[in-house]
Amino acid sequence: MLRSVGLFFFALIAGTAAVVLPDLGLRGGGGDGRATIRMAVWGMPFEDRLFEDAYARRHEALNPLVTVDYQRHSDLYQKYNAWHANGEGAEVMRLGLDYYDQFAERGMLMPLDEFLALPAPYGLSEGDLAAFPPGQLDVLRVDGKLYGLPQDSSQYGLYYNKAIFDAYNAEHPDAPLTYPSPDWTWDDLRDAARKLTRRSADGALEVAGLDMPVWAWVFFNFFGQAGGTMWADGGATTLVNSAAGVEALEFMRTLIVEDRSWQPYFGQEQGSGPTARFAAGRTAMMFGGSWWGPFFDGTGEGLDYAVSALPRGKVPAVPCGMVIWCMSANAAHPTEGWRLLRWLVEEEQAAAYWDTLRVAPPANVAVLASESFRETAGIPKRDAAGEPIPGQWDVPPMPRDDYADKAAWLNYAWQPDPQTGEPPGYVIAGRYQQQLQAELQGALETFLADPAGTDPQQLLDRVARRTHEQIDRERKAQGLDPVVRE
Repeated sequence: MLRSVGLFFFALIAGTAAVVLPDLGLRGGGGDGRATIRMAVWGMPFEDRLFEDAYARRHEALNPLVTVDYQRHSDLYQKYNAWHANGEGAEVMRLGLDYYDQFAERGMLMPLDEFLALPAPYGLSEGDLAAFPPGQLDVLRVDGKLYGLPQDSSQYGLYYNKAIFDAYNAEHPDAPLTYPSPDWTWDDLRDAARKLTRRSADGALEVAGLDMPVWAWVFFNFFGQAGGTMWADGGATTLVNSAAGVEALEFMRTLIVEDRSWQPYFGQEQGSGPTARFAAGRTAMMFGGSWWGPFFDGTGEGLDYAVSALPRGKVPAVPCGMVIWCMSANAAHPTEGWRLLRWLVEEEQAAAYWDTLRVAPPANVAVLASESFRETAGIPKRDAAGEPIPGQWDVPPMPRDDYADKAAWLNYAWQPDPQTGEPPGYVIAGRYQQQLQAELQGALETFLADPAGTDPQQLLDRVARRTHEQIDRERKAQGLDPVVRE
């Protein structure tokens, strides 16, 4: 049973649900709570069904003294910068993790620790904080301060075509393949990918045993499972060129050169990219993010697929991202902004996020364990009059019968692994993560275009060197000394 949304509200006056927040010594607090607050998000127009209708307008209905100025922008980060330069900002900011550290360091975000520490029911108790997946709040601390609360935690998984597996097993009843699972090792992955790859008589690839988009998360997937640590020196030195990085690239080379089970594609041109080929039933297994589920349900007609948590290398590791709710340092009404921000991360609102969009699991372990996580309503397409069109979807629903195949895997990242005792999920984050990923993208394209002729160590050394040069240039501009690195 989800917690009552009324848990957060502090007073009901004369049956009108007018809410009064006492003066707690915070800027913008006190008074009668009457305020207009700004809430800024990005997304597709149909996502207004969640962010505007279920969040902003519902919050207004529960708090009649508050008006939410809801804004959705395609150029949201430019808006944030422009607002900050003008001395203004949003009380509630939707922010991607890749911008979080730099926004905090530039003084654009308001520290939330003062709000968190307020007495019940105004702040967040230890029980409230425990609802976030393990380690996520630690990732969000910048110089000891917390500037945001997690909304979701996207994950990397292994999508697989059940029909291709079933057909192979029917042909090989004495040596069938199991479906992928987190008990698989890299050797299991290689074996299945080789066996499921099909080529024509002239060697043309007809069914790929394994596929994945060419981007940084592909590397982070194998790097983490090889036991790699991404950052040192407080996030100012990358260890991407460690032995784990070399092992990750060498394993990718093995899939291409020795096994011939993976043929990298450098884009989505003319529908030839990994996701388009998987949706068309031409790929047995594909590494991809949690956000691809609704896409495959909407475009993969007749596609019988499921998703598994990732196979393990030396260690189990699941790369994860994060979207965060923050508040501008220039917020005119921070107390009312905190009221909305705190409400957004409660269980009922977290469950609504999954029920509507299904692109990533909400950052709430109670929701992940709840019945509400086992099916979703989705978002129906609407006609010109705003009425739902039967059978047409902007976000397809997930029936309860599909839970085991399409969503159960998302619980694995945040549960202790039986062998290590630690959750396999790790959030890809760092103060200079953007710089590193930009360098890695170019390096991956170079390596995968000629995996047999490119030295992984030299390539990753160059990635590390260029990333460190960018870091030291930025430090110099801030009046800081270069990092002394071994």
